[in-house]
Amino acid sequence: MTDTQLPTTPGERSAEPGGDTPNGTPLETLRAAAFVTEGDALVASRVARLVDAPTDTWQIATLALTVRAVREGSSALALDEIGRLTPERDRSLDDDTEAPTITLADIVAPPSSHQLADDLRTGPLVGQGVVHLEYGLAYLDRYYRDEVIVAGLLRSRGVAPVDDDALRRAGAALEGGALDDAQRAAVDSALTSATTVLTGGPGMGKTYTVAAMLVAARAALGDTTRIALAAPTGKAAARMAESLREADVLADHDALTLHRLLGYDRTNSQRFVHGRGNPLPHDVVVVDEASMISLSLMARLLEALGPNTRLVLVGDPDQLASVEAGSVLGDLVAGLDTGVIRLATHHRLTQGRAAVAEAFAQPTGDHPDGGEGTVPPSSERVLAAVDSPDDGVEFLETDAPDLTMLPHLVEAASRLREVAATGNAEAAVAQLRASRLLAAHRTGPFGVARWNRLIENALAERFPDVTPYAMYVGRPVIVTKNDRALGLFNGDSGVIIRQGTALVAAMETASGVRTFSPWRLGDLETMHAMTVHKAQGSQAEHVTVIVPPVGSRLLTREMLYTALTRATERLTVVGTREAVELAVETPILRASGLRHRLREHDG
Repeated sequence: MTDTQLPTTPGERSAEPGGDTPNGTPLETLRAAAFVTEGDALVASRVARLVDAPTDTWQIATLALTVRAVREGSSALALDEIGRLTPERDRSLDDDTEAPTITLADIVAPPSSHQLADDLRTGPLVGQGVVHLEYGLAYLDRYYRDEVIVAGLLRSRGVAPVDDDALRRAGAALEGGALDDAQRAAVDSALTSATTVLTGGPGMGKTYTVAAMLVAARAALGDTTRIALAAPTGKAAARMAESLREADVLADHDALTLHRLLGYDRTNSQRFVHGRGNPLPHDVVVVDEASMISLSLMARLLEALGPNTRLVLVGDPDQLASVEAGSVLGDLVAGLDTGVIRLATHHRLTQGRAAVAEAFAQPTGDHPDGGEGTVPPSSERVLAAVDSPDDGVEFLETDAPDLTMLPHLVEAASRLREVAATGNAEAAVAQLRASRLLAAHRTGPFGVARWNRLIENALAERFPDVTPYAMYVGRPVIVTKNDRALGLFNGDSGVIIRQGTALVAAMETASGVRTFSPWRLGDLETMHAMTVHKAQGSQAEHVTVIVPPVGSRLLTREMLYTALTRATERLTVVGTREAVELAVETPILRASGLRHRLREHDG
């Protein structure tokens, strides 16, 4: 990494780099200008007192910025990016879609990255192990240790070899299956490698490949092979089990959340029953939706694997990453040179939707940061795919999506109400799956809350029983908290129907459509629209995507890709060409050293 070239704005700076700041200490200046929150500053100040460090230095300000970086999803802080940081906003107020254009270097001149690293190395933060420096990154101790653990265990893991007879049995078990070359390579890797990473977008046969892996594992390793199925969330785990049952594999096998698999300790989110001293008893562990796994959770999973356990990670690295710190799946794909299989053949997408997904494909080549890697997609390709006349895709170019889309959305909500009024739970849930509206923001002029309100207000003009927060016929709902007693998970969706004189919640679950008294479901939200983050891992027949305007912090490549790949039949994209272009050109950048650690070993 190179030193940041700091811009100079006349009259805005009264200090040399690394010197006194205009408004007091560096930490006070960053807090006052909203580059760190009160919480970030408080953590840094308390740690400074604990290690007897002066609070008026850039070292403590850097600690606060590192806390911010982790909170925003990075594993560390890139020291040469400090000058380019922009102010934060209150995260509860994401309706302010304008991203700030001012940078930290416009407010105050930080030291160069080399000077800052030298100061940190000779100071108490590094000396007492609070901060670690590597690859031009500043790590908090916990995340440094987790990254080292993940890289070390991935490098050192091994499995008992599989003999030729076992491989022949596996091959015989798969005879007649329609596996392409990449899928066969994935099955072979799952049998012979300690870790297999299977990636690909929707419709590329990941579930079919996992089913083949499990059939081959049972054939090669024996019918008593102990297999664990897991996913980061309850909803994803339920979907995984359902998909494998539909594939007629492990029909009686439940999938667990990773926390349940590891033995979640409710008193300590970082402590589990299974770990180095008490490994999991399974021979094969398959984890779906691996893009949602945080760095810390991956470290705990790897620590809990037995010495001969085969690990299969399945996911789409182009989707949104975990809510917590880390971009583990993307780092593994970029950093590992063996055991990574990317499926590239579409098996169940219309021509138009396949073109959209392929437009985001990142072929291998010379990467902008040097060396070989994946080449970023071009906005021209994505726009051409979205705006093509191919079947299944429609682009409505507008900067006023409510005027353009509201009549169509109200009509879809009215159709859902009509079906819900019949009392047929399965038909109502099927109608709910037929159409979905996705938005990047929760609140604000382009957010989910506003779309829910607009649609409900329009429905209320036709149907007197429709009022906000009330239970009414045709109200689509989403569960916001796991309820193991009822078998419902965060992200499960359903619709309120009328059966006789009673209102009933018809919910789509892993075991099929089930009905509940709506008043037993305490943690529900209206779902005429849902956020792209909530939609991750789910799909609907016709998906309408509201692309946020230019200036939105959430206008990113991963958000757009995740949204556009939720449709199984039809996709409608609503927004401006400029917003789509900017999204494609704006990847989410999470600072991490994991891929470097893996490349160092493999090189």
